[in-house]
Amino acid sequence: MRVQTNSKFAERPNEAMKEMPKYFLIYEGEITEPMYFNGIMVNREKLAINQSLSLISVLRSLEEASKSHPKYALKIANDIKSQSIEKIISKENLYNSIVDFIKKENIPNKEELINIANSYINNYANDLINISEIDNIILDIYKDDVFINIASEIISYLEYQRDILDYNSEIDVINLIVDRDKGSFKSEQYDSLLKECKKNNIKIYVSNPCFEVWLLMHFEEFDKLDFDKLLENKRVNSSKKARKYSDKMLSDIIGYDKTNLNFSIFVDKIDKAIIREKNYCEDVKELKNKVGSNVGLLIESMRK
Repeated sequence: MRVQTNSKFAERPNEAMKEMPKYFLIYEGEITEPMYFNGIMVNREKLAINQSLSLISVLRSLEEASKSHPKYALKIANDIKSQSIEKIISKENLYNSIVDFIKKENIPNKEELINIANSYINNYANDLINISEIDNIILDIYKDDVFINIASEIISYLEYQRDILDYNSEIDVINLIVDRDKGSFKSEQYDSLLKECKKNNIKIYVSNPCFEVWLLMHFEEFDKLDFDKLLENKRVNSSKKARKYSDKMLSDIIGYDKTNLNFSIFVDKIDKAIIREKNYCEDVKELKNKVGSNVGLLIESMRK
């Protein structure tokens, strides 16, 4: 996992408010949802978002970027808790964090640096690593003098990530934002996810069948959609490149491009989306089988 840091995400409002709550936002999707909530953050004053909240946008590691399923979002939530409460990290997560740093930085010999870390962690690291041991492990991985600066930079990066991801169960809230995609998210998996979230005090926000339903709710055209087609959300024609029904409808309305979301189209319509959401299914249990979303409840909670 990694923190989105290319915006105002992951910043405390100011030092005086450092004990105010964090809202961790963990997404099943890797592109559209982070862009949407980045827009929320940038426009937080206009949207009356509580100014004392620190919004933390948590993404999957680059090594796991293609793993789009609610179970991976839940894994990130559990990893945040393990690192903060139990003070442990899996060797897989440590490796992925090292790779994240190496890939995002403009440094030479990326492949060599990744291979060195992979070999060391696979051969010498325990499955679970105490947080206090991380610095020594990094220094051991890159012990050759030629790598000493890289080791120092990786240690600083990992410390920053841990600081931002530090979870206080007394005041912080972990939020999962996932899709109810029947094609990949089985009924029993849905029930299990709700049970796990309730057990571990994790908030869950679902859109059925996908996040585009919440986006569509910003527009009055949503009320006129074919809900049977929306629930099935099949591709509009037989081509493998054809858009699914929800994407196609949103494209017809606003020229939607899920890889380049224009938040300015949505910002003035969020209150209408919240109202519209309440006219449809908003209950997380019923969202298992009904078109709807409860993402509006998340935005409302940010305003409190």
